[in-house]
Amino acid sequence: MGTEAPGLTERRAGREMISKGRVIGVAFGLFALICLVFTYDYSRGRNTQTDSPLISDVLAGTRSNECGRDATDVAARYFPPGLEQAEAERILATVAIAPPKAWFWTPVIENATTWTGTTLEALHTIKTTAFGNQLLRLHLTFADGKLHRLAAEVVCRFD
Repeated sequence: MGTEAPGLTERRAGREMISKGRVIGVAFGLFALICLVFTYDYSRGRNTQTDSPLISDVLAGTRSNECGRDATDVAARYFPPGLEQAEAERILATVAIAPPKAWFWTPVIENATTWTGTTLEALHTIKTTAFGNQLLRLHLTFADGKLHRLAAEVVCRFD
């Protein structure tokens, strides 16, 4: 039965193993590259880009891995007691971030202002990632057109 030279079948089997090994290696490399790209895209937004000094100070002055943390001390630097209502609204209008330009997910930016009597509640996105948002919630109470009371906290929303 042997028209083949001795050892030829072993060499063919060896070539098939090498080519299967290469295919597995290339497939693993592509998988790793795809994982790297998706991880990079998901992590976009973790370094917030903003021109707002309030957001910069809140992110620098508080720990970014805690939800429900108090940011009143930081916000009080920008909203001191006795601040005119119009000036407070002007400062709130400048609170914004530049959303990341991610291709795999769509950033959600929430900015809302609600008046309830003499209390202004403002909610502004300060950080957004594919896993959720961090928002700065400000409660400003005015008396006679001047800031009377302030409360601020950073809250997280996971979508």
